Amino acid sequence: MAAVALKGAAVVGRRAAIHDRAFDGGEFHSELAKCRKAVAVSKGQPICQPNRLAEYWWHVESGVVRQVRLQSSGLRCIHEFFLPPEWFVCDGISEDMVIEAVCDGTVLGRYGRFDLERLAVESVAIAQILRDAQNRQTARAEGHIFNLWHQRSVEKVRVFLDQMRARLPARSDGFTPLPMSRYDMADYLGLSVETVSRALSILRSRRVVEFDGVRTLKIAHGLDDHFPS
Repeated sequence: MAAVALKGAAVVGRRAAIHDRAFDGGEFHSELAKCRKAVAVSKGQPICQPNRLAEYWWHVESGVVRQVRLQSSGLRCIHEFFLPPEWFVCDGISEDMVIEAVCDGTVLGRYGRFDLERLAVESVAIAQILRDAQNRQTARAEGHIFNLWHQRSVEKVRVFLDQMRARLPARSDGFTPLPMSRYDMADYLGLSVETVSRALSILRSRRVVEFDGVRTLKIAHGLDDHFPS
């Protein structure tokens, strides 16, 4: 199976795996498979050239990707994380924005935007999934802005953890492995890594989180009980 280099990403061919059950065995599954290219990326590698990101819909099949803006000062600002089995589309992407893998073993399905949106006209299920994906992106962006501007550092971190708990699968013992580092968390929340570490220590002392290693946490249910308004 031929691999095509794409600025750090590799198009490794078409695979049948579609994680959304609405697609599996559906009328348009074979049409989706025809549109799909699998893009495999290693940690820190971009999924696509920035000027071509908006040409595609993306489906995270394994691993995690982050949307990063590189500032003129050399600092980076993480705008979003995309996790399996989420879909996303990029509009208004500037040249200083990149979407890259957070970890090794990241694989995405890449779909030509025109082709997928043409299928969405014919399939209510596909149209609904794409619409839901765009709505989730918008809602998360708005929530993230509120969290950045209206919360203190400890609250920023606990809101982030609560969001990850909702989006990531937990182990059978209730612990959730976080794929991103504390540096990623800091760049996403607009904090220093020292502040993130201090906030995590405070949350642990309040028994809001329990650690099993550096990145594996058990997050208490009903976080609002720990932080009444």
